Amino acid sequence: MIVAYAFSLSLPITIPWTILTIGITVLFAQFIILALNKSLETVKNILAAPLTVPLLVFAAAVFLSGFANGGFFEAIKSVQGLRGMLVYFWAYWIFSLDTNLKRWSVSAMLIIGSVAGLSAAIEQLTGYHPFSFPYLQGTGFLSGPMAFSGLAQLFSFLALGIMIKNGFRDLPAGLNHPYIFGLVLAGNCLGLLFCSERSAWLGGTIALLISSLLISRRTTLFASLFLSMTAAVSWLLLPVVRERVTALINWQSDVSVSTRLVLWRRAWQVFKESPIFGIGIRHFPHLRIEEALKQGHVALDHAHSNYLHILATTGLVGISAYLYLWFSALKLAYTNQINTNYSKLDQGIYLGIFAGIVSLMVSGLFEYNFGTGQVRLAQWFLLAMLTLPKSSNSSTLT
Repeated sequence: MIVAYAFSLSLPITIPWTILTIGITVLFAQFIILALNKSLETVKNILAAPLTVPLLVFAAAVFLSGFANGGFFEAIKSVQGLRGMLVYFWAYWIFSLDTNLKRWSVSAMLIIGSVAGLSAAIEQLTGYHPFSFPYLQGTGFLSGPMAFSGLAQLFSFLALGIMIKNGFRDLPAGLNHPYIFGLVLAGNCLGLLFCSERSAWLGGTIALLISSLLISRRTTLFASLFLSMTAAVSWLLLPVVRERVTALINWQSDVSVSTRLVLWRRAWQVFKESPIFGIGIRHFPHLRIEEALKQGHVALDHAHSNYLHILATTGLVGISAYLYLWFSALKLAYTNQINTNYSKLDQGIYLGIFAGIVSLMVSGLFEYNFGTGQVRLAQWFLLAMLTLPKSSNSSTLT
């Protein structure tokens, strides 16, 4: 079931949601059986997952914001909006039962991700959009470019981290060949390129440079040269790159930029009106911007920025909990990826998770990818692969 879930993450969201719902049902049934047998050790182990406290702190902040803006029932509804994060506890439970399922799940994610990336390339280059509105961007098998770009960031860096740490040799037969895994890596990177989201390009660039700094100066130099060559070739050969970048030069007439400016000003205004608890996570103003609607946006009910959206809807309490959540995740991923007590595959997964978080946090300056269901289901599934640092090198930072 969990490998099927991993495979489904690049497919329409109904599929992973269905599998997750079944999985959560099984998990709760297990809890009930354990409670009846007065054996709660497994429950304690699940709740001891390393990101449980940051998650609960953020959920508490959302609850308090909802309570301040409508009472107890509004608070409950607000927290219900975070239900996608339950994948973290379900997946952590499964991986703690059988750690071998990590490599099968990673394989499934990266294989379908590479096919989706190739599909996005064909889609963008030919203008044929079988699964979505005719966007300028490629969307893979999904209906929108923002969700696809978020997955492309996560899966590209997951594959790259595994390649850098030479962990692909521990993957199942076939993927453990360097040329085969190289093709899988390339397919996922095609998704990041042809999603044609400028925020994803920026996030990916920053994440690649920061991740390479963790390895060595030589790796950073190589990464910089690779980025320069990729940018030059893309500019010369891909009209979509020229179009997306050139539009930023004339940003006053770019609909994406002007729409964001309207939303950001409104978000800041909302924050100033309710700075402590915000207006509630479910109540960001719906703005009708005709130019954006013509480009296929059906609703503008978010701030097009993770930070401004959380700030406006949950206030200073919420943004503090939000930053604590991601600081905890980054610290754990960073600490684990340098811990030589882990296998090369695990180190690669942890490096990839670290880079993926950085990429989404940077692109999250301009996108509300934290609230994108498909991205959340994938991101918290990957975070469930993080474990508490193993002892000997767990406190050593280099």
